Amino acid sequence: MTTLTPQQAFDICQADKTAWLNLKTEREKAEQALNAHLSGDSENCPVRVAALRGRIEVKKWQINRAAGRYIRSHETLQHVSIQNGLEGFMQEHGATLAAVLAPELKALNGQPDFIKRRALERAATYLRDALAAWMNTGQEINYCAQDNDILTAAGHRPDAASREDNQEKYTPAQNQIYARRCADMAAQHPA
Repeated sequence: MTTLTPQQAFDICQADKTAWLNLKTEREKAEQALNAHLSGDSENCPVRVAALRGRIEVKKWQINRAAGRYIRSHETLQHVSIQNGLEGFMQEHGATLAAVLAPELKALNGQPDFIKRRALERAATYLRDALAAWMNTGQEINYCAQDNDILTAAGHRPDAASREDNQEKYTPAQNQIYARRCADMAAQHPA
């Protein structure tokens, strides 16, 4: 398993966002070409109209997939940052945290896994309650200093439009059809 740094996760997230936005631009161009063809003075060529409509459908599918990749890479960026921050916190304060939770965690060595899991679940409940109480004090929550610039640049959540573009679900058969159409289009018009 490869461990990503926050910067690497950010770079992947930005590349996925750019790919999604570029596909949206390509779809808009195809829609403009279709509208221009349909409203133009020239005779409507059914083959050209069908090709443009097919291109638009493939672009919608590509946008859906790219939006999903962007959303997942944004989640990965946040996950990497949280994991790194918690690892640093535990290295610095893990012994103190374990001491505070000792009534739940002490003497677990040699116990069956289900007992250890229950003890960790109870400890997590204490942590959740303590965090909720701290949040109720109204203190401002900021990103950790080491990842502040990256997380601020990526935004708190992926763009709302990406969630809209990712809403439609395709069956495996539809995905295969669109993947084949996409490959056919690429073969006809190499970039």
